[in-house]
This record gives sequence, structure tokens and C-alpha cells, in this order.
Amino acid sequence: MPETKKILLVDDDKSFVESNTDLLEAYGYEIFTAYDGATGFKTAMKEHPDLVVLDVMMAHETEGFEVAQKIRKEPELKGTKILLVSGITKQMNLNYKLEPNKSWLPVDRIMEKPIDPARFIAEVEKLLG
Repeated sequence: MPETKKILLVDDDKSFVESNTDLLEAYGYEIFTAYDGATGFKTAMKEHPDLVVLDVMMAHETEGFEVAQKIRKEPELKGTKILLVSGITKQMNLNYKLEPNKSWLPVDRIMEKPIDPARFIAEVEKLLG
């Protein structure tokens, strides 16, 4: 029997975390949650998730970017995938699309909020292969 994949949801929006916890658990994933970047990073170090679903704007506008960079610097978390989910582009009125970048945005995929549940599950499944 294959090992259950672990997913860490890090977002200060409690309704986003709760609804996506239910969704992901329905697909058989083990879910851990955090409502800020510091707790998210500590949880990642403790639980070694297969995937971190990470918001950008939490305690401050770039907290998610900073957490992603910290995760990538930890040898213990080397294989952890990161899916960034954020509404930063719309909220800050940016006229460009965020793209993964090894140096300043070291994530595997980016989804713009609000997210469609079917598309979200499809992205999670692609990342976890």
C-alpha cells in the first residue's frame, strides 16, 4: 500500500485552510496546517511534508516568499514541493504574472486565488506524481 502523502497548508485565511483541508483529506492526503509563516516553517521542519501549499501575504506582504526561500535552504526539506497560492497580483494591482524563479521565488507552481477546487486537486496530483 502506498504511503499517504503529507500536505502542509500555510495561509492566514482560516476558511481557505478549513475548506481545502476537507477537500484534500477527501482525496486521501494527510494534512497539517499553519496560519502564519513562522509556524508553517516550524511545522515543515517537524513533519517533512511532501507538499507545502503556501500563501504569500500573511503577517506582511512577502511572508510567503520568505518562507519558500527558507524551505529551499533546508537540506531536510530538499524534496518538498511548494505550490504558491495567492491573490497578490490582483490585490497589489501588478500588471505581470508571478513565475517560479530559483533565486527569489523558489516554488514549483503558482496558482492565483480564488482557486477552482478541481484545478487545485489537479495541480496537487501533478506535483505529487
